[in-house]
Amino acid sequence: MTGPNITNDQYALLAFKARITLDPKNILVNNWTSDTSVCGWIGVVCTARHNRVAALNIPDMGLTGTISPYLGNLSFLVHLNITNNSFHGVLPKELANLRRLRFLHVAFNNFRKLIPLSIFNISTIESISFLGNGLSGNLPENLCYRLPKLKVLSLSLNDFYGKIPPSLYKCSELQILSLSGNKFAGPIPREIGNLTMLTLLYLGGNNLEGVSTWVKFKIDSVFLSLLFPPYLFIPSRRHH
Repeated sequence: MTGPNITNDQYALLAFKARITLDPKNILVNNWTSDTSVCGWIGVVCTARHNRVAALNIPDMGLTGTISPYLGNLSFLVHLNITNNSFHGVLPKELANLRRLRFLHVAFNNFRKLIPLSIFNISTIESISFLGNGLSGNLPENLCYRLPKLKVLSLSLNDFYGKIPPSLYKCSELQILSLSGNKFAGPIPREIGNLTMLTLLYLGGNNLEGVSTWVKFKIDSVFLSLLFPPYLFIPSRRHH
């Protein structure tokens, strides 16, 4: 290993591995070992300049377990993708310590309860996908106050409830907003019409009312009207 920083990264990933109770292909069991460089581990990418862990990309591996809070110690992490495994439990609040994170993809696992709201304070983040879990709770009113670069917000197929926050319009670079298949109620905020870069909007399968039968918004100077019957705009499991 080269220096204390990479040792810290190795320790964080070994703590992550220790929480995995099923690794059906024995990928991490055989490859993630303390006598090899963490930068050579399957699913791990390191920075060229600092030799620090920048990406953890382990989707579709059939892994089962919970998420170690030590994952929040990967201070150079930019990309976290554990999509389509069987991780469960809660998302640790320590993920909010990942101040360089740009992509957070944990879709199609079995996470439950609330999202740590501090995750929405990571100002570098561009893409969040919690699609297809069992997460619940209200979305915070100030959801987009600290997310100036957010382009994708995918929360479909969970158990979120309450109103859709009007502050979504502050995520001015948002291109994909996916909220279908939850328990949201009340009107669709008219402020969504200010999301001029929006290209995909998934809202079906909720309990929306009032303005919820249609909403107009401007994309590339063209006004579109979208209808939202409850069976529409629910993405399939494989559309990560």
